Amino acid sequence: MTSVSKHEAQAALSDIDSVTRRGMALRSYRHAGPILMLWGVIWGLGYLGMARLAPEYWGWMWGGLDVVGVGGTLLLSSRLKPADGVLPGQTWRTSLGMAACVAFILAIVAVFPKTELLPYIALPGLFVGFLYTVMGVVMAAWRYALIGAVVFVAALLGYYAWPQYLAEWLALVGGGGLFLSGLWLRSA
Repeated sequence: MTSVSKHEAQAALSDIDSVTRRGMALRSYRHAGPILMLWGVIWGLGYLGMARLAPEYWGWMWGGLDVVGVGGTLLLSSRLKPADGVLPGQTWRTSLGMAACVAFILAIVAVFPKTELLPYIALPGLFVGFLYTVMGVVMAAWRYALIGAVVFVAALLGYYAWPQYLAEWLALVGGGGLFLSGLWLRSA
């Protein structure tokens, strides 16, 4: 009978941990894909609305779209079961996290002066890009980090390169990018 050394046992446990984390990340990607696709459509519609509507209608438009997005996210999340790798209460934690993000963006809008609209158009892209990047790094879910970095850089690029078309740019690269990213995650 061959005995296993302490080093071999640690290496085997490390491999098991690595495979487990990878499996969790892949399940997370598959579950997040449809939600990201939903938000891609919402972003596309919202930013196209910003390009076409007067600023006094933006809050109402985004409010309605956010209600649809949160409702859709809850519906999609509620279909997940613990057997899918979803932790108990994850749907509500996700919803509370989304609500906190929306509240954070609304607080920024509320306290900063409204002298120029362009920064407010770029803010969600910058914030969501940053959030996904951090989430991807913390969770070692590199697809999230890549999606976040692309959205963040695209928002900055549009802000500086094509400020007069920023809303349309973010509808295309933000909304379209989130939708395509959702397809990519779903296929993981």
